[in-house]
Amino acid sequence: MIFYILLALIAAVLIYMYIEAGWVKIEKLNFSKYGEVLNMAGLNTSSLNGAGLKIMHLTDLHVYLSRVPAAKIRDTVLVENPDIILISGDYIDKPEHIFRFLRYLNNFSKGYRTIICLGNHDLRALGRRKPAIDKFIADIEALKVEVLINRTVVVEKQGKKYNIIGLDDLREGHPDIEKALAGCVPGIPKISLTHNPDLVLHIPDKCVDYMFCGHFHGGQIWMPFNLEFILLRNEQLCRMGIKRGYHEVNGIKMYLNRGLGNVMVPMRLFSRPEILICTIA
Repeated sequence: MIFYILLALIAAVLIYMYIEAGWVKIEKLNFSKYGEVLNMAGLNTSSLNGAGLKIMHLTDLHVYLSRVPAAKIRDTVLVENPDIILISGDYIDKPEHIFRFLRYLNNFSKGYRTIICLGNHDLRALGRRKPAIDKFIADIEALKVEVLINRTVVVEKQGKKYNIIGLDDLREGHPDIEKALAGCVPGIPKISLTHNPDLVLHIPDKCVDYMFCGHFHGGQIWMPFNLEFILLRNEQLCRMGIKRGYHEVNGIKMYLNRGLGNVMVPMRLFSRPEILICTIA
């Protein structure tokens, strides 16, 4: 009898984990005027959305094992109407996933300025070979999506400008912070985009204002005693207890997004897939 009860409990947990992997949560953060005060107080900041640059941040799409349909992202784009979509890497795990990713990306990015960087899974899937990486980038940019590797572009809203800085992946790429920052316009916000959050420890204090990243999945499948991070992660931030959400490191306001996709299995536990909506003055 106990065996069947345990079997039923295990089955129930596995079913829940499969469901959670498709149960997207919309997180909101506001750094526009008075926004930080309202965020800290836990109050609604939606009335301030027009006060700054409205960013939708996505990461870790892992399209082959994703349980989040592109239509769900598109619905959120239409509701939130962001000024810009930022995506911080890990889209494919094999070269044969490229077409699926391009179709997925085009489904929700069309008509919106979208800027992305690459992650360790992307670079590893392409064998770290420059011709393959260049071809992948060209295919993405054919969709009118910008790929930033160690360079900066400037976006503008209502006469105010913002630097968007794309940095290569720390683990599989060659991040060049000095080169990327050289393209910044002085005196305006510096918003950086990278995959691995540990890169924040390599950026000189307060050289950028904001950083959006992913990589950790927020701990895709919760284990007691932080076992997932102990067994599967060797990044420094994990050791510092920084695993998900908003943190300030080296004077940089940093957000670690839980991501949308999955690795190994299409399941999550206590780490719902996430879309971040963030407003920056």
